[in-house]
Amino acid sequence: MVTRLSYNELKIISYTERHDVSHFESKTADLNSFLKDDAFENQEELISKTYLCCHSDQLVGYITLTTDIIKKKEIQDEEHIGVPYKEYPAIKIARLAVDMKYERRGVGRFLLLVAVGKAIKISDEVGCRFITVDSKQDSIGFYEKRGGFELVKKHKNMMYPTMYLDILPINKEMKAVNTELGDFQSPMN
Repeated sequence: MVTRLSYNELKIISYTERHDVSHFESKTADLNSFLKDDAFENQEELISKTYLCCHSDQLVGYITLTTDIIKKKEIQDEEHIGVPYKEYPAIKIARLAVDMKYERRGVGRFLLLVAVGKAIKISDEVGCRFITVDSKQDSIGFYEKRGGFELVKKHKNMMYPTMYLDILPINKEMKAVNTELGDFQSPMN
């Protein structure tokens, strides 16, 4: 039986050239080579940002984020979006990989939560409504079940179909909880 890691045991750090990623091995060769050959250079060129996930100083996964847009017509329930634009700002999960030795231990789900946290933080500064990902076909279920992502229907037969997550409801829920806690914790007059 595989033991799930506690999120408290995982640490996220920004990828720098001082980090040795040579031993990272996911099941996907292009995800391995991206991390080892391209991720740092892409950061230097301001194309994307890669974050390493570590457990006891061991590299167990990584996530790379970049900016994106999603077209209103690609969103399944486009009527619920209250502003009349044709495109909406998004943060894209450009890469997400877990080392083979740490699969099915909660690392992938943790990395999705990191993406949501980063998108919400960014939305407080510049506006960001969605998280997108061009998923591998065999990862669609992961994004749907673990992250609540929806598939852009017209892309479903593509090699890497686009999926999206509206972060507005999450952001509102988090603000409501913070407000409630803030009210509870305020000093009595």
